[in-house]
Amino acid sequence: MKFFLDENMPLSVVDAIRNIGFEAEHVKTVGLQGSTDKEIANHARKNNAILVTKDLEFGGRTLYPKGSHYGLLVLRLPHFFTARQIIEAITNFLTEVRPEILENAVVVLELGRYRMRKLS
Repeated sequence: MKFFLDENMPLSVVDAIRNIGFEAEHVKTVGLQGSTDKEIANHARKNNAILVTKDLEFGGRTLYPKGSHYGLLVLRLPHFFTARQIIEAITNFLTEVRPEILENAVVVLELGRYRMRKLS
């Protein structure tokens, strides 16, 4: 499984995701820093990668209708969370659930819970 991290995610999350056995890239490491949300979403979809972001806009059905995402993980954690706390939340989530649930779904990760909406 592949993950593609939006610009608003700490770069250190890439290594954390890789350490638990998944592929991961960051907008900055593929030369898309400063790109539009549409370009970022298209890159993730074309590479069959789950887009990881803090931006709720990516989950909007109007801007991103069916087929816009391979999968989407939106973090709704406290704004004051450090990179270490974000890493902990993501790694706990990815080790506690079957990662396949992220494919073809919008998943919103909050403290202690998650919500999921299938895209099909």
